[in-house]
Amino acid sequence: MAIAENGDRRFELIAPAASIVRDSNPAISPDGRWVVFASTRGRKLDETSLWIAPLRVAAPATRLTDVGIDSHPAWLRDGSAIVFASTRGGRDFDLWRLDVAAGRPRGDPVRLTNGPGHEIQPSCAGDGTIVYAVLTPHDDGSVDTHLEERAPDGTTRKLTDGPNDSSPAISPDGTTIAFARPVVHGATPDSDLFRIARTGGEATHIVDVPLTDESGPVWSPDGRFLFATSLLRGADGRPVFSSIIHIDLSEPKPVARMLEDRAGAILRLTPALTRERLDARALRAAPEYLPELGRIVAAAIAKQRTQP
Repeated sequence: MAIAENGDRRFELIAPAASIVRDSNPAISPDGRWVVFASTRGRKLDETSLWIAPLRVAAPATRLTDVGIDSHPAWLRDGSAIVFASTRGGRDFDLWRLDVAAGRPRGDPVRLTNGPGHEIQPSCAGDGTIVYAVLTPHDDGSVDTHLEERAPDGTTRKLTDGPNDSSPAISPDGTTIAFARPVVHGATPDSDLFRIARTGGEATHIVDVPLTDESGPVWSPDGRFLFATSLLRGADGRPVFSSIIHIDLSEPKPVARMLEDRAGAILRLTPALTRERLDARALRAAPEYLPELGRIVAAAIAKQRTQP
């Protein structure tokens, strides 16, 4: 679904599938003509391939990949290829590159990484560098994640120590990485948004949003706004509500606001942005996130209590 900054729904982006499917992680090409995404179309609901469609009303989607489980596509800045995470080389997720032209694959995917863990969630810089999360499972069931980068010549460098850093996104000017990192509020950890210079140094908090998990940051083309998915979890840890938030980084003290949807409190995940200039006034008029979330949850509880 494509919506405007003020919450008006513009159009249904992808033509409906013939059965129940899960489409996620859209990425819009640098020229604004194509959207590539992960989808369970033609597969089980826990398996995804990559699909591509023109960026227009109810566009038909074309399958790009059909081997292994493919996810988290990201475009190279010149639009010549996509980088994605895949199990096509074995049980672990590695990063692969697929050249794309006019909405069609050119040749076979090329493997970029082959580490001992999982390389996932790539983000591409203008110079061809790829920043991604490395997920390492341990025998005791715990998992560590940190951020690494792969230079165009194939050399890799560790960017953060973790142990739970994820969802990197390189800023349009290539100088900053936004990412998700857990923070303990009281006795309960939740994921907040941080940023760090690509050259290294200390990571700094972008905005502190207790009670919810933020992930998947996406920069606006001018670098002013940061969008992300936010999840509210129940007492059992399961997600009970999701929404898209946005943060104006030009504010002296950035505040998380909820991206409105005039159709109501619709569950939304993994945003992508077109190249169009955003209406800053409309975004600033959106409600502050936590108070709006409280209002929505309270209304849902009240409605449930009135039902027989």
